[in-house]
Amino acid sequence: MYSTASLSAESTVAFTDSFEGSSLSGKKESIKAGKNSGRVIVKVTNTVSKTTMVKAFQEIDRLTTIDFQNNGNKLQDIRIIDPEKHNKYLFPSTVTFDASGKLSDTEAFDKNFKPNTDSINKMCKEALQTMGRKLHWRNCTVEAWCSLLRYPFTSEQALICNMPWHRDLCTLSMTTLLSPYNQNDNGFCGGALSFAKDSNVSGTLPRSSSGIPEKSTIKTFEYKEQGDGFIFDSINTLHKVEKMYVLNEKKLKERSVQRLLLVCFTNPSEDDVRYLSVALGEENLALV
Repeated sequence: MYSTASLSAESTVAFTDSFEGSSLSGKKESIKAGKNSGRVIVKVTNTVSKTTMVKAFQEIDRLTTIDFQNNGNKLQDIRIIDPEKHNKYLFPSTVTFDASGKLSDTEAFDKNFKPNTDSINKMCKEALQTMGRKLHWRNCTVEAWCSLLRYPFTSEQALICNMPWHRDLCTLSMTTLLSPYNQNDNGFCGGALSFAKDSNVSGTLPRSSSGIPEKSTIKTFEYKEQGDGFIFDSINTLHKVEKMYVLNEKKLKERSVQRLLLVCFTNPSEDDVRYLSVALGEENLALV
């Protein structure tokens, strides 16, 4: 789906098995791959600028939210994509990265945003730009869309826990923590992201959105501060959100607290992701 010559040149990781290279290099290559190939976990900092986040927050609170339950936890989906286009196609949008890695063609992406969300649109594109830069995307077009997810802390919900292991319905995702841990003279703790290899990967598509983690492969990482993110795959990797709780439950009667997450979904081919997991080398936390 996309091509970048730089990835093949940067790969110095040695593996024991091999598979044919994908469109990342624009040609067929023999790529050495081992048991970790295909698993991608990459830490990202300063995903979007603080100025952009502040402006986006002014728009977010005015948007329609859809309440839903996840293992007994009340969460909220904030609608930023045209519902008709979102429901008809999983990936209604594409973005293009030019030869220098700059986000250059976002016309399809822009069309799918609902009206009056200019700052949120800019925030999403900044996040996708950061994702592309981190993954060395050049001369490529990638299917992409974004979502905003709110974890509300209220007097009825001061603890969010028992979130399930799952995979996203795409090959590569990037999550970004938008809200600060301290807010409204209160705040929250927790919400780390855990990853694991799926013990029941069959190698065939479509795969279930749920899975059983291989316990020996579980790794947990924290978002240190606002703007931190993680890029990860949903081919061989499951993930889950760890327990989170409010700092001062009594103060929730006065003002609520929220954990706000931006998720960028992209859908390069599985071969491209496996190639990427090799090319990233030590940047790939799944291999460390």
